[in-house]
Parts: sequence; C-alpha cells; structure tokens
Amino acid sequence: MISLKLAKFGFILLSVILYIKAYSILKDKHNQFNKLLQYSGWRNLNELIFIKHTSKMYYLQNLIKTTKDRNKSKQKIRCLTVYLGCTYANVINNLFSIISNMIQICQKKMNEENDLINGCLFTEELINIISLLIVPLATLMKRAMDDLDLLHIKPLALQIRTYMISPHLGKIENELGDLTEQILSRNDISSYIWILNTLDKFLKNIMIDINYDTSKYCKFVPFDTNYLWNEWNQEYKTVIDQGFKLIFFKFLTKKMKNYIQTVIIQKYFQLGFKFDPITEETFVPTPKELIKLELEFKATDEEPPMPISIETH
Repeated sequence: MISLKLAKFGFILLSVILYIKAYSILKDKHNQFNKLLQYSGWRNLNELIFIKHTSKMYYLQNLIKTTKDRNKSKQKIRCLTVYLGCTYANVINNLFSIISNMIQICQKKMNEENDLINGCLFTEELINIISLLIVPLATLMKRAMDDLDLLHIKPLALQIRTYMISPHLGKIENELGDLTEQILSRNDISSYIWILNTLDKFLKNIMIDINYDTSKYCKFVPFDTNYLWNEWNQEYKTVIDQGFKLIFFKFLTKKMKNYIQTVIIQKYFQLGFKFDPITEETFVPTPKELIKLELEFKATDEEPPMPISIETH
C-alpha cells in the first residue's frame, strides 16, 4: 500500500517537474522572440505589403510589436517565419534572374559566337559565383528561417510537413553545391555545355516551386524581376562610356558580391541572427545579450579562390 502511494506521489512529482521545465522553456522562447523583435532590421523589410496565413492577412508593423501574451507570440512567430520566407524568396528571385541572364551569355559565347575561350572562362566565373556566394547565402537564409521557427511551441521544421521556402533553400544549398563540384574539362567542351544546361534547368524548376509558394503566402510590392539586371547593365555602360576597360562578367561578380553582402547585413544580422564561424551555425540571441550588430561577413576586393575542379590537360 505504501509502495503504491509512493508511486502515485512520484508520478505527481515528476509531472510537476516536467510542467515547470516546459513552462520555463516556453518562457525563455517567448523572451527570446521579443528580444529578436528589438533589432532594427525588422522595421526595414519593405518588399511586402502583407502575408497570408490561415486565410488571414498579416502586416509587418503588427507582427513586430512585442507582446506579453504567449498565444499571440506563437502566432507572430509562425507569421514572421512566413514573412521571412517571402523576403528571402524575393532575394532568390533577384539573384536567379541575374544568373539566368549570365547563363544565356555563356551559352551564346559557346554556341552562336563559337567563342570557346571566353565561353569557358565565363562559365567558370559563373560557377565560382554560385559556389562562393549563392550556396552559402541559401544556407544562411534557411538556418535563419529554421531558428525563428524553432521558437514556436510546435515547430514546423520538426513535423513531417514542411513549411514554405525553407525546403527550397535547402535544395539550392545541396543540389547547387553538388553541381558546382562537378569537374570541368577544357579538353571536353561538352562538360561546359552540360553544366550550363543543367544549371538553367535547375533554376527554372526551383523558381516554379518558389513562385508557387509565394503566390499562396506573399503579397509583394510590385517590382520588376529584371530590375537589378537592367540597373547593372546601365551602370556598366556608363563606366565603359567613360573610357574605363572592364570585363562585363568581372563587373557582374563584384555587383553580386556587394548585393549579397547587403542582404546578409540587412536581412540576417540586423534581424538579430548570429553566426558562429567555428561551428557555422546560426542562433538566436538570448534575452540577456546586448543588442549589437555582428558583421562576420566582410567586404574585400581580393579575388576569391577558385573552388571548382578544372582539367586542363
């Protein structure tokens, strides 16, 4: 009889301990989220008019207000994860539009103009850009989304069904990463043609998936997907007209690097996300941490190392 009473008491005690622990975890996550919203970058996300979630419209100015209500906090976390996904989808749209145009230039050099030397050089430059800039950016954006989502009591990332944009960012990270590791042989031009065609197909397919998601969740401020390309082309023409000699692909590489640097600062660090350069992990600051901007991503005019494998003989 005493053993039964002890067992019942032990069960009650365990339940109380687990409840207190769960309460403490939820409180910490709630405070972490409110801390994240104090970063100024959230107020500067201006690509969207609103997002749609559970058949309702949500506006940024309401989502980024801190709250003591934990139920409202859960709703805000879910909606802001969608909002962040829409924002990152817009970034991918901009970059993939540029890359698609660059692929066309490479293909034209090799197929129509029979300029194999520049066709190969431009292709190698393009693969460098994707490997050194696009793939790491997709990784950062996915981890930022996942870490924000993990502040929710029921993270979508841990469920069987996934949530918008993040899986596509993972696909960009993995499949583009694998693709850029393919060996190119200057003695076999077909390897260059193959990688350009494969890249082109991948970009078109991933954008179909991303645009499908954004059509359901995101109401963007009207914009031209080619605005960066047109703007950079005009800037390049201005530079050339002034008598400066500059290879167009080198110019585009620098412009893309500057754009990605700006994205990382404004849509990652200024949103409060932190990066551990040792583990290469993203994490959300604790409530006790001081708000400060960490810029691990630094600008440099040095040429990046070439990560792709090229057979020259």
